[in-house]
Amino acid sequence: MDPTLHLAFATALFRAAAGDAASNFVCSPWSVASALAALAPGTGSEARKEIAAAVGKSEDLRSEAASVMESSGPEAPLKAPGKSDHDVLAVANRLWVDEGCIPNPSFLAELAQWPGAGLRTAPISRDPEEARTLVNADVAATTRGLVPEILQKGTLDGMTALLVNALYLLAGWRQPFRPEDTVDEAFHAPAGTRDVPMMRARRETGYARAAAWQYVLLQLGAGMAAEVVLPPDRSMQPITAGHLATLRNAATPHRVGLHLPRTRLEAGARLAGPLAALGVRSIFDVHAPAVTGVADRPLFISDAVHRAVLRVDENGVEGAAATGMLVQAVAFRSLPDVEMVVDRPFYLLIGHPASDTVLFMARIAEP
Repeated sequence: MDPTLHLAFATALFRAAAGDAASNFVCSPWSVASALAALAPGTGSEARKEIAAAVGKSEDLRSEAASVMESSGPEAPLKAPGKSDHDVLAVANRLWVDEGCIPNPSFLAELAQWPGAGLRTAPISRDPEEARTLVNADVAATTRGLVPEILQKGTLDGMTALLVNALYLLAGWRQPFRPEDTVDEAFHAPAGTRDVPMMRARRETGYARAAAWQYVLLQLGAGMAAEVVLPPDRSMQPITAGHLATLRNAATPHRVGLHLPRTRLEAGARLAGPLAALGVRSIFDVHAPAVTGVADRPLFISDAVHRAVLRVDENGVEGAAATGMLVQAVAFRSLPDVEMVVDRPFYLLIGHPASDTVLFMARIAEP
């Protein structure tokens, strides 16, 4: 994927979803982009164009995801959050379908190429709360419990399927901060100044200052890095892709005396509006359903839900996120009820409908 498109989507999504600049917010653009790209092969041509314009081609993001997973190294054993001795990147891409829904084999073949891909069946129409429990448990397992609930009560009412991306990252600083150097210092928040635990260290790393903005790059394990961007004042001016690219390009080696707050953030968002504002609209259109290749019926995305958690301390970074694309049938089909009692001799055919191949044919006269 083009790095400029990465930045453009990440910063635009953040601006569209973050809301009030005076409040904390965290999201995972990679999780959202992955969910969109995984969905793309199951959509019509116009929807695929919109998704590609926003996040890039599905095959490019899929290849990139595989590369990121490979560079992060083997996944560490499951441990409690913050207790692993290893850097970890875990990803899951699941398609959850209702018991009566038949997924499209070609879509499943595309999905299978994503890291952590899987098809799951759940009683979405029969028992949406039980289905919600199953989805939440799967997300919680991937995120090591940091995102215990991506779906709130009632979310799956009327749904047909659900495409979920979940990820977990645990990455230590290449040069950890010493806990004994952390002290309370003033932090000038929009609501006023208060003391917070401030981690302190001196690092030789990339640093830039441009138009009163400051930038520093900090290396993490698992092939990751943290970028700290400091605006000129406490008003939190929106950061653009161009702004961030300028700071990255201007960064040169410095010996930086860094004071960085220890922090933990958690946020949730509904993304149908923000994604539509970014040009991804067709998948949400109930009148012209664009999700035509996922299952055996025309579908649309009724909403997109997202939740993210991020912790930064002396040891490193721990983060988790989940994105759910809620898939709904255009209309519930009204079908006549009928009963078939097979209580006399009958024929049975076992075959492959797509090719009209009959593998077995039988007449059962004496079962």
